Amino acid sequence: MEQVSCDLCGSGASSPFFEREDRFTGKSFQFVSCQVCGLIYLNPRPTQAELPEFYPQDYEAYYLTGDTSHSVEQWHKLRALNMQLDFVQKLVPGRGRLLDVGCATGNFMRTARECGWEVTGVELIEPAAQTARQYYGLDVHSGSVETANLLEATFDVITLWDVLEHLPSPKMAMKRIHQLLKPGGIVVFSIPNLSSFDRFLFGERWIGWDAPRHFNMFTEATIRRLFEQTGFKFKRQSCFLGGKGTFLLSLDQVLGNGNPGTSVKKLYPILSAVLWPYRKISYLLDRGPIITFAGGKIG
Repeated sequence: MEQVSCDLCGSGASSPFFEREDRFTGKSFQFVSCQVCGLIYLNPRPTQAELPEFYPQDYEAYYLTGDTSHSVEQWHKLRALNMQLDFVQKLVPGRGRLLDVGCATGNFMRTARECGWEVTGVELIEPAAQTARQYYGLDVHSGSVETANLLEATFDVITLWDVLEHLPSPKMAMKRIHQLLKPGGIVVFSIPNLSSFDRFLFGERWIGWDAPRHFNMFTEATIRRLFEQTGFKFKRQSCFLGGKGTFLLSLDQVLGNGNPGTSVKKLYPILSAVLWPYRKISYLLDRGPIITFAGGKIG
């Protein structure tokens, strides 16, 4: 474990926020709030060498799009991938080079490749990177975006789907992303939405906290500050996905199930239909559990 300061402003002054128990190991972790800029972050947190312990094989981000027994769930997963790509393509005319940071097993990369993009990925957890290479034949670099051997000013768009909150230093990652993007390039990322209905409905059991995998938790204000500090101009924000799966994971936390994310899956088709109005309203008001931001490279 390591002690850290605020990644956004560098201050070491913080106040305890709350403790969260890891849903896989049962260990407890402390979130704190920066007294200067308001960033919520994990402190202390696992070192990079300790991280694999907290990313087990059944971590949901590592599921392949075909790893499901429910056709409805399968349809929703594929639809979500297409919605992510649609968000990108509305910002970037034509096709080009796309880098997916934290690509996991490569589901989004595969979707983008099928639509004509030239795709490259970066993944920190080696077993997931190997799966992306072997299962989909994708070009995936092992490690972080800061250490990956990539040429500067070569990508039209860089995506981080549910990744920024996992990074030890989002600020350093965004600075590196700025270097890797072509002039006028776009960065797109999704993060847990601290203003979401789900956060207030589930409280400390909301899956968005998910310590110790989530190191940093951003508000809209701290995201805009991150953009300013790393050479980006805010372009767009939107809630349009994540309402179904995250609700089920949060519900599992409330019920105290020992096998996260699986015990309520048999109710997936019913819950999906029942929750549709709730999801749609939350999306329209930017109060969904996941919010997506886009920024344009300055300079």
